[in-house]
Amino acid sequence: MIDQAVIVNWALAKIGSFATFSIDGDDDLSSQVNLTWQRCVDQCFGLADWSFLKRTFSLDRTAEAPINGWAYEFALPGGRIGDPLKIMAGTGRQPLRCYDIEGDHLYADEAAVRGTFKVYRDPEYWDPAFRAAFTTALAAYLAVPVAHDTDMRDLYHREAFGTPSKEGTGGLFGRLMAQNRAGAPIGHPLAAAAPLTGARTGGSWYGRY
Repeated sequence: MIDQAVIVNWALAKIGSFATFSIDGDDDLSSQVNLTWQRCVDQCFGLADWSFLKRTFSLDRTAEAPINGWAYEFALPGGRIGDPLKIMAGTGRQPLRCYDIEGDHLYADEAAVRGTFKVYRDPEYWDPAFRAAFTTALAAYLAVPVAHDTDMRDLYHREAFGTPSKEGTGGLFGRLMAQNRAGAPIGHPLAAAAPLTGARTGGSWYGRY
């Protein structure tokens, strides 16, 4: 099984470290990994709406009567990363445009709401190419605290994210982001939902969002 320890040890091997990380370790290496792992996860997960991290939930409606003007309050799922990628009413696929979010709750005038979110998944379920790019990024994070090598840090950072001019959208992750976009459903929901546009194109936009 590919877990955090496996990914970390791959990264340590890239920077030439002979140390071995274990999840339950309490040595200096474990401290360094614990300081860098979540930062690397946050950066890499935040680069794109990765398809392998998406999950759709039926939102649980609470018994509270909203005081903000909306008809219903829904609890947002725990473990989500960022704002919802899409909110839908009932069982349809058309995005719901009118809603609001306050803290861990969503408010809408629809009685049933579903949402697609980005969620954390264990490394075992990551796309293999993403795992490889993440390992390179983690090697950059660990190069200085473990190997005390700034040149190695810069080398692996460029390999993972590209040159500074790319602002984090180049390198291995840049290619993955392009592939992720290319594999996403095509179509502009606002334009495709317009009746005249639908008449001209011969159909609705459902399934192309």
